[in-house]
Amino acid sequence: MTLGTKLKELRAEKGLSQAALEALSGVNCKLLSKYENERIVPSADTLRKIAEALQISSDYLIFDNAPKDGISTLKDLVLFEKFKEVEKMSSEDRGMIKNMIDALLIKSKVESVIKPQQDKDSWESRMQNTLERLRSKNKDYSEDEILRIVDKAVEEVRSDQKTTH
Repeated sequence: MTLGTKLKELRAEKGLSQAALEALSGVNCKLLSKYENERIVPSADTLRKIAEALQISSDYLIFDNAPKDGISTLKDLVLFEKFKEVEKMSSEDRGMIKNMIDALLIKSKVESVIKPQQDKDSWESRMQNTLERLRSKNKDYSEDEILRIVDKAVEEVRSDQKTTH
């Protein structure tokens, strides 16, 4: 999709006229028309102003595969690096990962309805604190080794809980 098409669609989605976008972005209405009709290409600074006014990522205007809210909103850098690795996988494996993520999102939503939020936060924070202690005390272990140890421990705790109930 071209820049001009994206600009027109975004304005329509937001219910904005070119004049209204001018008021929000400070970019002249006549220039906006030229950008939308692809007569001229805006500067990077102008793209930034338009993107901010439309509350989207500048990346979305420039690149074909960027989401509207931009990749930069992902604050967990470890997760971001893992997603970059996933992109290198086959489409079949990526599909499986998407299905697993969907399943975890559904599980999380169901748990938040069934369990009080306080219990979830307390378990989550305890696990996070435990992981941080393990990482700080075991610098000789890789991240993968630490996660395998934690997974095994969680598995054993859950197994013990099942036998006692």
